[in-house]
Amino acid sequence: MPLSHPLYVLLCCMIPSRLLHYNFYEDCILEMAFLLDSSESAKNFNHEQQKKFVLETVDRMKGLQLSSGRTLSWRTALLQYSSTVLIEQTFRDWKGPEAFKSRIAPITYIGHGTYTTYAITNLTQLYMNEGTHGSVKVAVLLTDGADHPRNPDIFSATADAKHQGIAFFTVGMTRVAEEVANAAKLRLLASVPASRFVFNLQEKDVVERILKEMVGANTSVGQYNGYISLRQIPFFSGLCANVLQWNTTCNTGL
Repeated sequence: MPLSHPLYVLLCCMIPSRLLHYNFYEDCILEMAFLLDSSESAKNFNHEQQKKFVLETVDRMKGLQLSSGRTLSWRTALLQYSSTVLIEQTFRDWKGPEAFKSRIAPITYIGHGTYTTYAITNLTQLYMNEGTHGSVKVAVLLTDGADHPRNPDIFSATADAKHQGIAFFTVGMTRVAEEVANAAKLRLLASVPASRFVFNLQEKDVVERILKEMVGANTSVGQYNGYISLRQIPFFSGLCANVLQWNTTCNTGL
């Protein structure tokens, strides 16, 4: 069925617009920001474990390829937060994975109260100032789920970030994050569905599982001289499978 076929247009109108994100002739640009919990609860082992997670993720990204054949270009930023927020690496400062690793490995924790909201508002501003138009924007928030009582409204800050097109993975630092109240909070902060966007640092293969959600390790789409096999489109096979937009004649408003 050609893209101009009336039935194709009708099918597009029946599919939520947030899923109509395919342009098979463009690359996937991934901009990923890590938010490290640098509060008192993250001292010593937990802070080092978070850094290890970040460095391992960047190492795995170096050899990553999309099975669809599209090119994956990426860069990362890193913020750590406590009572203040330190932007350790901006997107503009990105000079490749090895330079990033050399900057992140030596950082030390702040060690005060937990004000996660400030990290999220700083993150949103960073994307607004330095983000690439049309990129996949991903925040990886590491937290135990417990904030200082004076921390501003975190859900409002997260909602604003999501409105700017930022997807959120929440990663619990310890099993404390799996306690009922904390687990519920992590699910609310994450993008939906929570089953795809909530993880724990103590889980096996957590890096591989998160990367699979980000880039869709098994994404592939049928292309035949301008024709698209709709049944092959992997709507839920990773954020990079959903980044670039189809031009359609309808707008569902979803």
